[in-house]
Amino acid sequence: MKRIIISALALFGIFNAKAQENTNNEQPKKLTFDEANLVSSYYKQDGNNSAVTGGIGTEKLTDISNAIDVTVVKYDKKDRKNKFGLSVGIDHYTSASSDMIDLKANSSASHADTRIYPALSWSRENEAKGTTLMAGAMFSTEFDYQSVGANIGFAKKQATEWANLLQNSRRISTR
Repeated sequence: MKRIIISALALFGIFNAKAQENTNNEQPKKLTFDEANLVSSYYKQDGNNSAVTGGIGTEKLTDISNAIDVTVVKYDKKDRKNKFGLSVGIDHYTSASSDMIDLKANSSASHADTRIYPALSWSRENEAKGTTLMAGAMFSTEFDYQSVGANIGFAKKQATEWANLLQNSRRISTR
């Protein structure tokens, strides 16, 4: 009889039990997609009397540019928001007068060139402290030069004015 009463009380308790509400506001720890941007542009110019050629020649120029930026987010164990960005761009231009700028380097009457410029970025935002740490690296190449760059930065949210204090250092090297 004791077993039946204990079993009945246990069943009654199980059916009336309620789970605790989840008060954990923890962000997901896995890598998640944040945003992607695709930017394109086209520029065309016509005309004569180019300054590069001393007033003789054409000013025809076209420029086509495409870039894509992708950003992903991951929260770490200390609940800091880490953003990782990848950007790749490509420009192609044609210019009838650009060869006249440096006659020793170029010999044709018109010229075309393509520039490719990838970049990586990272930022870590600590929402509790209101601080953000940033870093990035970039590269650009054309047929006659390459550029390498890097940056680091720190931002702190100001409680009174919603302004950011930004200290940024950048280094770019061109060959």
